[in-house]
Amino acid sequence: KVTTIVTDTPDTDNTTTVTLTAPSEVNEGGKITYTATLSNKADTDVTLTLDNKQTITIKAGDTVGTVTVDAPSDDVFIDKSTQTVKITDTAGGNFEKLVVAGDGATTQINDTIDKVDVVLTATKTVGEGGQIVYTATLVDKNGAPVLNTTGPVTVTLDNKQVITIGVNESSGTVSAVAPDDVYKGDQTVTTGITKVTGGEHFENLVPGTDKVTTIVTDTPDTDNTTTVTLTAPSEVNEGGKITYTATLSNKADTDVTLTLDNKQTITIKAGDTVGTVTVDAPSDDVFIDKSTQTVKITDTAGGNFE
Repeated sequence: KVTTIVTDTPDTDNTTTVTLTAPSEVNEGGKITYTATLSNKADTDVTLTLDNKQTITIKAGDTVGTVTVDAPSDDVFIDKSTQTVKITDTAGGNFEKLVVAGDGATTQINDTIDKVDVVLTATKTVGEGGQIVYTATLVDKNGAPVLNTTGPVTVTLDNKQVITIGVNESSGTVSAVAPDDVYKGDQTVTTGITKVTGGEHFENLVPGTDKVTTIVTDTPDTDNTTTVTLTAPSEVNEGGKITYTATLSNKADTDVTLTLDNKQTITIKAGDTVGTVTVDAPSDDVFIDKSTQTVKITDTAGGNFE
């Protein structure tokens, strides 16, 4: 047998190309697989370095190698983007000439729509005349606070107050004075969100629909006095009628019964401030007997006043 040695001639056009490809688009939070393809089989292992600090190895005898990386994480912001990765270095393969083809691999990162809730909370219990603090907080699907990264978010409450969540904040507050009434017993104050403006950078900003309730505890030691005044006509003729009128300085919470020293009673209905009773004046006779008659309230019941 005879043997011929074929000498290498690297100056001839024996170029091998390597091309990097990737999916044209993926969703944020997904995976991107980068594929490197040689135009000729590798004689030895080929190591390719990418500008995202990843490496791809193409084994000897193969033409293809891959690496898979995380796409940008899923978040609540509108941030559709593109990502281009290039080969920055090649090693191995035993090729006469290995050239990187193309301008890299470009992938579009699509937004996935994640909602951000605006959650309202309030002081649980407060005394009459105290401060109720309302807090609006931006939270993600897991209930974790979300930072507001651009313009302010304005939250309008059904009590006409407004909460502003500023830039680089996840919540805002506003205070309201708890009602101080004249009645016995605790009361409740219920408030909800009517409108949210701003936050256009969020993918889906959702106002909370749950109302919050604050218990306002009774403080009867404060000056919550209600008065009742009895009046009557300054004069009537004998044989006529006298109408006695009782007037409250505040509306009755329940029916009020007033007992007069003439054995009559006046009832002021719940929600009203005035009640009356009409009685006969002294009878008409033939004698000179002009007189005065004074009637007083001797007892009060009802009304639920402090």
